Parts: sequence; structure tokens; C-alpha cells
Amino acid sequence: MLRELAVAFVLGCPAAAEAYSQCTTTPLAGPGAVVSEEGSNPVSWGNYVYAGFAYKNQIGIAVSSDAGRSIGSPVTIYNGSGVAAQLRLSVSYQHVYALWRQKNTGYSLMFAASHDHGKSGSWAPAIDFGAHNPSLPQIASDGANVHIAYLQTDGTVAVLNSADAGRNFSAPVRIAAGWGEIVVTSLGRNVYVSWNTKVGDRFDVSLAVSHDGGGTFSVQNLSAPRPSDSNEPILAMDAKSGRLSLVWREDTPQQGIYLQSLDNGVTWSKPLVIDSSTRQYMVADDGSYIYISYLKKFLVDGVPDWQIYLTRSIDGGKTFPPAKNLSGPTGISALVNDNERPIPWVSDKGQFRLTGVEADGVHIWNGSNGHILAPVYVGPGELASPSSNTATWEGPDGVVSFAVCH
Repeated sequence: MLRELAVAFVLGCPAAAEAYSQCTTTPLAGPGAVVSEEGSNPVSWGNYVYAGFAYKNQIGIAVSSDAGRSIGSPVTIYNGSGVAAQLRLSVSYQHVYALWRQKNTGYSLMFAASHDHGKSGSWAPAIDFGAHNPSLPQIASDGANVHIAYLQTDGTVAVLNSADAGRNFSAPVRIAAGWGEIVVTSLGRNVYVSWNTKVGDRFDVSLAVSHDGGGTFSVQNLSAPRPSDSNEPILAMDAKSGRLSLVWREDTPQQGIYLQSLDNGVTWSKPLVIDSSTRQYMVADDGSYIYISYLKKFLVDGVPDWQIYLTRSIDGGKTFPPAKNLSGPTGISALVNDNERPIPWVSDKGQFRLTGVEADGVHIWNGSNGHILAPVYVGPGELASPSSNTATWEGPDGVVSFAVCH
């Protein structure tokens, strides 16, 4: 199904975005390939767009140097023994950083870097950190500063730091006991890590802040004394102002919570409730607008139906208007399983993209300066992430493809 595009949703500004009418896809790897997960792929910097994937024992990447109009042949980053999984990408200036887990008898934490836009021949030999069975690895970078957060085997949240573009790393900095998902972001010497902490029978959201490049951290419990479980924390930062946004999901009642810090994570605003009967929150900040996307639950003939919603703050996160249902004009979309996050992407020029997975596969929404157009259909599949006018996605047969929408 190809959705014809017209102006569908206006979140406050005159139309400025150009409607997409179709997407052209280029297979990169598979069958049996796995796209990197949840917003880390594709990533972009300037006119460069990067699409990464794990394929059997290999890690690969394809590079576009013309803002996604064309894509180069895949480059092999790593080709070793075992099975590669959980690839994450981070890009800053000419540096491209890849982080993943490699399974042999156990899991090892692996890292590789290119300092020339990910081009063939520019990748340094991969680093094996020798961390046995690390889980939930995440990576953030700002120029030559690289920070890797992961959960150690004993359940401790730890961070590895590099100040020389990934050529050398510190010993693991152990922060605190953790549980569930980990997220990390950074700007300059400031590093922020968030995760779930188990407090008695309840899960809370913790945040660790470092102002010395990850050498030391102070830890805050941001969800206490809320009585219910707090899950799925997601961080976003405006690189110009340093504004830090955090969203998570409360379980009882099931609702989304947003708060922000304007002083490098020292103090935080009062929590705002975004919506109820929701999960899988994501947040993005382009400096002018803060976007929050999520799934909202409905019952259709007694069957749960998760639909994609989007809201945008025009006052720096002080308020968020009622969200728009992006899944269809009737509000009934026969959507998705509830593990597929709708993933937003923003640029400092006001561009906005969002990928979501509905019953028939992957869709991408296009917009700018708050104006959101109806989606274009990309193809059957899942695990899609947007960047510029592109998306990287995983088809039902495990073929990872790069889509250019126009």
C-alpha cells in the first residue's frame, strides 16, 4: 500500500515541508541481517548519512555523501568469529563510531572507529573490551570524546571513556546497580546516563551526571516518590543550548512523564504528564521544538491496537498540546506490535522525520518547522530509523535495506 500524500497534520506553523510520494530502496545485507536498533541508525552529519547492520559474524556500514540521494556499497567494519548483534552507531564531525556485542562462548563488547567519514580503508582494527556478557550497550560522542555505557554481568551500570576519538579508553567507571534499558548522551565534558533502578518492589528512573568527561558521576533518582514502576527512560539534548530532556513510562496509571534540565542535569523541572494508556516514548529536540512520539493503546473488537502519536512543544518544554494520531484519520490503524518505537529525527534546520511500523510495514513521516505531512509507505518490515530523507529498515526476511524517499 502506498499512501498518497497531502497535508494531514499541522502542529502550529505554515507548510514548509515537501511531500514525499515514494521511496526507493537499496538492499544492503541479508537474508539474516539485523539493523541497528532504536534511533542509532541511520545517523547523519552534514551531507553524510550512515546505515549500519550486523550480518552473521560481520558488522557493516554503507555511506551516503550526498544527503541520501545515493548510497555506496557496504563496507565491512569487522569480520570475526561468532555472531554480531546489538549494533549502535554514533557520528560526530568526521568520526564514525560503532559499538556492538559479539557472541562466541559468551558476549564480548566490541568497538571500532573511522576518522574519515566511514569510508573503506578508514576503519581502525576493532577493540575487544573483554567484558564478558555485557548487556544493553549504548554509545554517545561529541567530537573526539566517546562514552560507552553498558550493564556489567553483576548488574552494575558502567561507562568507558575516550578523549582521543576511540584510540584509547579508560577502565570501566562503575556507577550504580541498574536494571532494564540504559541511555547515554553527552556534550563536551558533560555525560548523562539514565537507567532503571530497582527499589524494593518498584522500578525507578535514575540519572547519573558527570562534568569531568565521565571520570566521576553523581546519581539522582528522578521518579521517586512516585508509587508505580517507572520504565523505558529516553534522553535527548539540544546541542546548542545544552537543554536536556527526559521521558519515561509510568505503569500505574500507564502514562508518559516528561521533565527537563537547563543547568547540565543539576536540577530538573516538575514532571509533566504527556498522555495515558501509552508506552514506547521517544523524544527529540531541535532547539526550537521538542517532539515526543509514542504508542497509545486502544481496543478494537476487544483486541489491543497500538497507534502512533506525536506531540510538540513550542515553548521549550513548558507545555505540550494534545498529541495527534498519526496512524490514520479514523484513529483505527490495525497497528503494530507494542515493541516498535516510533522514532523521530530532527535537524538544527527545523527538519523533522519519524518512522513507525504499522500492520503493513514501515512508514516515514516528513515535516519541517512543526508541519507534519501524511506518511509514505516504505515497505514490509520493522526496526526502522529515519535520517534526513532516508530510512534504514529490516525486512521480514532479514534483508536490511536503505530507503530514499522523494
